[in-house]
Amino acid sequence: MATSKSIYDAHRRDWVNLWVGAVGAEPLSREKIASRITDLLAGRTVNGVPGIRYTDNPKEMLSQFVWMMNWESKPAAFDDVWRGIFDVARARGWTEDIREQTYYWTELYLLDPAFDAQPEDEEKLEGENYDNSWISCSLGGARLFSLGYGYSYYTWSALFEGLGISKESDAISDSMRIGSCAQLLGAGRRIKLCQVGGGEDHSTPDFAGRWLAAAPMNEREDRRKTGEETWLNVMRALADQQDMAGARAAHLLEITQKHLTSDEPDLTSGEVAKIIWPESAE
Repeated sequence: MATSKSIYDAHRRDWVNLWVGAVGAEPLSREKIASRITDLLAGRTVNGVPGIRYTDNPKEMLSQFVWMMNWESKPAAFDDVWRGIFDVARARGWTEDIREQTYYWTELYLLDPAFDAQPEDEEKLEGENYDNSWISCSLGGARLFSLGYGYSYYTWSALFEGLGISKESDAISDSMRIGSCAQLLGAGRRIKLCQVGGGEDHSTPDFAGRWLAAAPMNEREDRRKTGEETWLNVMRALADQQDMAGARAAHLLEITQKHLTSDEPDLTSGEVAKIIWPESAE
């Protein structure tokens, strides 16, 4: 008799998408996400999605989920998603392994320019469609940093690309501008403190974790000055890009500029999502 195929026999992106639906089903909370992931890793069915097989490695399956998950349909959930995932990872001693997968997650979605980016010598038209995978990953990467779990080189590079001040890429589009807004609304204060000092609530491992604190004492002043210059460039770019962006991106750049000028705390993923995607707010 033929054996029925498992969802885990398909390409990993297929079952990862099913997990996103099962893990992210309403009602949503940090605790529910952690519980649902725990159940899936234990082989239990969650919201109609079967758990892993006894032959599957739980740490490897969670790693693949984090690497390929796409939350563009529910970006407001990122705070609960990260907390829930790292609650599971911490309980099992997998924190560093899962943190490493967040680096590859940002690489997957932010390595290449957003799909609406055009070469500088081509005409740019304000379109109706935006690269929401790019924007949502930018938000997720920023909240990862603000919550203290990590920050990747690809998220950092995407921030500067979207502001038109990258030394590595000339690609820019409204999706990339909006992605930078999402980052600065969700982690701008943390990024500023990391760059220019003034204290941090908690350290963040990996890239740009404690940029000033990690420097030898005799180098900190030079590093602080470099950080201040970097931050001034960010603030200038928020103003400059308003003249080059389409109406929606320009409006978000202005909102972001005002938010950072007021030195308000970083916004939650839910608060940022309401600003970036007001049409999806409940």
